[in-house]
Amino acid sequence: MPPIRGDLLYEESKGDRNRIFKELFLEAQGGDFWSKMRDPRSRPAYDDASLARAILGGVDPAGRKLDETMPRYKLGKEDAQNIIAYLKSRGGEPVPGVGGDEIRFATIVGPNASEADAEAVVSTIEAFFRWKNLHTKGDLSSPGFSPLYRSDFLDSYRNWSIDVWRLSGEPETWGDQLEALYAKKPVFAVVGGVVAGPHAPIADFCDRTGTPCVFPSTDLPQTRDVAYRYNLYFTRGRELEGEALANYVVSRNKGSADIRQFYLEDRLGSTSAVSFMSYAQMRGARVISEGFSDKQKLLEAASACCESGVDAIVIWPGASVAYLAPLVVPNKFGKTKIVGLPSDAVAYVRGVEGAAAKRLRFAWPYERPGAVHPREFDVRAWMSARKVKVVNQRLQFETYFALTMIEHSLQHMLGDFNQEYLIELIEHEAEKNLNIGTHPSLALGPGQRFASKGAYVMRLDAESEGAIAPDSDWIVP
Repeated sequence: MPPIRGDLLYEESKGDRNRIFKELFLEAQGGDFWSKMRDPRSRPAYDDASLARAILGGVDPAGRKLDETMPRYKLGKEDAQNIIAYLKSRGGEPVPGVGGDEIRFATIVGPNASEADAEAVVSTIEAFFRWKNLHTKGDLSSPGFSPLYRSDFLDSYRNWSIDVWRLSGEPETWGDQLEALYAKKPVFAVVGGVVAGPHAPIADFCDRTGTPCVFPSTDLPQTRDVAYRYNLYFTRGRELEGEALANYVVSRNKGSADIRQFYLEDRLGSTSAVSFMSYAQMRGARVISEGFSDKQKLLEAASACCESGVDAIVIWPGASVAYLAPLVVPNKFGKTKIVGLPSDAVAYVRGVEGAAAKRLRFAWPYERPGAVHPREFDVRAWMSARKVKVVNQRLQFETYFALTMIEHSLQHMLGDFNQEYLIELIEHEAEKNLNIGTHPSLALGPGQRFASKGAYVMRLDAESEGAIAPDSDWIVP
């Protein structure tokens, strides 16, 4: 669909060829569609009466019947007037972050993100922006090279600029910090970023300002009342991991499981524990849960647990995982068959062997190690050609995916810069052939805000790539 805004509807149209041109070459089209391409599609300007007639009866201002999908809904006159009032409010106003020759973006780095992770994200973004601007410069240097194609779109070209917004202090202060940064230099969208903490303060800022926040890397996304809002995520993070692991444990015990849960009382541990317990209890399991503010006390309690065995022990170690190694390496936990852990524990226990290794299970909301995605090779070659060192493949590939979502959407948007339109285009683009291999599949629909919906539960396997292998099918809680 071409964009529908008041400033476009209430002026005469002499043909929307430039707004549908690229769409025609991205999908297989039938003869009827090509016929429409050759139609100049001109029309008089709408007024309130003719726009109401189009909404209610599917007729344009020239008296021609619109596509058979119009009218889409059975609406009354009051509904039509409400829609018209809304359409008049869209368009014509300045778009934040968009100038005559520049479009500005930001990426957000949280205070608890490691410097290595921050550098991996920022270096990937900066390389992409340099590459994109180089192509823009090349196209603008020869505007008449293809006058029936490129010249139609010259007014949509912009140089991309990026600001790195580094937050400090406690999450309760992040909103004010972001407001100050945005007031100084508004941006069109926030792209990528890495936040080792709750994303909710950032999500609230993006919703308040109407700024799309496109695929940040975070384990604690905003998950409540997010439909049709401005934040797009890869997964539900630790909330998803908790539910997937609960699904696995309860399913292995035919719905009647006796579980002990231990968690560190930071944001990461608490979110995981609440999610696991809620889902497991909903499925009929018996869960005894203990939270600790001290890591050593958590280790002691988990070590002393369950000599006679229970169906499962689940441990959520919080933001720091390495301290778990002394607990999971020895053959402890009595006759317990399952010891559940979060995904980030895998890196610290890969060398565990024997009985201890056989009982460890990990929530894993990512693609299986060794799975092949053709796009992965393209991304790796792109990074190699631009001397971007791959130090954290998942983080950098997720960042690259966020960038390509922006790029592809702006190609469709042409000069009709609008932040809601950007999100709508990303909803459409995400499931195309752009998956970079970090997740089995990535797709969004209207109003959806989590592109990957499920997780595996993995076990240690020295013979498999990455030393882990699936012990479950893809679980969508």
